Amino acid sequence: MRKEDPFSNLEEIAERLRALGHPVRIRIIQELGKGTRCVNELSGTLGLSQANLSQHLGLLRDRGWVKRRKKAVYVYYSLSEQGVSEALTEVCKVIHRIRYRS
Repeated sequence: MRKEDPFSNLEEIAERLRALGHPVRIRIIQELGKGTRCVNELSGTLGLSQANLSQHLGLLRDRGWVKRRKKAVYVYYSLSEQGVSEALTEVCKVIHRIRYRS
């Protein structure tokens, strides 16, 4: 079995990374790294209206970062891939080091 080059489709990678270009979406990923959350719970934690939060979650879902599950009238979100939160944390650490390297 041949391993696929992770850099084989840079356009797609850039498009998916653009979804993380907003602080609210980074916070959503951070919160979902702690476990599955319903929209009501995320809305309260992040201090966002459900409408605003739903827009951000929709974009993250379209780009493959999160997945959702409906149970009765509730919608639950979780990270689509194990390790997403940890990878984002590492990226933030690198950016922090670059910022203070001067």
